[in-house]
Amino acid sequence: MLDEFRGNQFVLADVRKRLSDRSFVKDFFDQCCAGISTFKYADRLRARPSKFDIYAGSGLNPLSSAGKCQEPQCVINYAHHFARTACLYSDRVVIPDPFSFTYIEATAGEVLWSLNVLKVLKPLLEAGVIVFSPAAYLSCPNCAKVMESEREQVTSRLWQEFTHSSPDVFRYKDGRRWRLSFGSPLFMNSGVEFRFTTPATREAIAATRPDTLLTGKSAMNLVRQYSNVLQEHCAQCAHDVVFDSFNGNRCNTTVVTSTPEEAAAYRLLDGRKVGSTLPDWSMLRTIQLPALQHLTASQALQVREEAQKALPAFRAKVQRELMSLKDVSDEAEEERALEAAAELRIAARELQGQLASLSLPSVRRREKLFGGLALAFEIVALGTTNPSVTIAAVSTFAALMIAAHKSQSDRQEKHEVLVHQPAYVLLTAERIHEASH
Repeated sequence: MLDEFRGNQFVLADVRKRLSDRSFVKDFFDQCCAGISTFKYADRLRARPSKFDIYAGSGLNPLSSAGKCQEPQCVINYAHHFARTACLYSDRVVIPDPFSFTYIEATAGEVLWSLNVLKVLKPLLEAGVIVFSPAAYLSCPNCAKVMESEREQVTSRLWQEFTHSSPDVFRYKDGRRWRLSFGSPLFMNSGVEFRFTTPATREAIAATRPDTLLTGKSAMNLVRQYSNVLQEHCAQCAHDVVFDSFNGNRCNTTVVTSTPEEAAAYRLLDGRKVGSTLPDWSMLRTIQLPALQHLTASQALQVREEAQKALPAFRAKVQRELMSLKDVSDEAEEERALEAAAELRIAARELQGQLASLSLPSVRRREKLFGGLALAFEIVALGTTNPSVTIAAVSTFAALMIAAHKSQSDRQEKHEVLVHQPAYVLLTAERIHEASH
């Protein structure tokens, strides 16, 4: 699909025109069918227990609309955010195949949206940092029955979580129609609020004022009126969570999400010992680090390449700091995430000073001085006919050259130790970002 739409700029009309071409659609259909049976999806790859491979839950997956603004620029921004967080914090990221299983249902708009995201992530795809999993599985009747039961239970519990989260509501006009917007602490993604919207009924219009936020009992009255619609939303979230848990297990990965709503659903699933997510998976949080917040997808890949020696220690630190918590409260997790971020920033500044000390002019001059003195002694010795002077000079030359090489070797050894430090990832990111401006 990326080959069909080359260049950086293309619009919905381009996609619609291509999808209206019957020969193209037939070829696309044939390639999808062939790909499903022959493509090496993540569930067919060998497990890597020593690596931190993750499966992006719907909230984290940039190709999923769950918990994300659908405006084109927001879609692009989130793709870059995904690249500089999930693709740095993990060794490999698995996302469901966006095309092969959805070619029948996908609209031209959805295809355009997926293409825009894939354009951003293409360098990471080509490098094997992002890999695809199947987007559907055949299940036996018994497995399907169990999964359906779990979806129903998670939906019910998630609805209870929503009604106890102090939701709020306001009415606004979208063109010529009124809509209701429901908000909740559960409706967040990577620190950004998203809201569930639906057309407003006459009863809701009569019970609300335009652009006025309702909370408490007033909001709950509307929540009850719209319970069917809101429960459908909970059901969709539960479906995504159960499927992602199953798929993550098939791909030998840890399932990770970025929305409190899905996090709550996973906790509910974990509480019944169902699914395959790690027991402490919900402790994982995205640490906000200024050095990484402005990287593009291609810059994130550059950081992976140039700081590859430091990345294992960096990821181990993130996992150790954020998965060792015993208190499961959101407040405790958030507090520890902020502490870990502060520690990494301080370590980056200390590491910067240590690296700078290794490249000080005085250190380099001392190495050159040893070499220069050795060369001078050799020249003097060659200029004399006294054998004892020549022998003494040769010995001095050898000693000084050894000292020069030892000094350089020590500096290289210290540098090698420093570039393996977790904070070196942040320094590399800062340097790459500054070089682009």
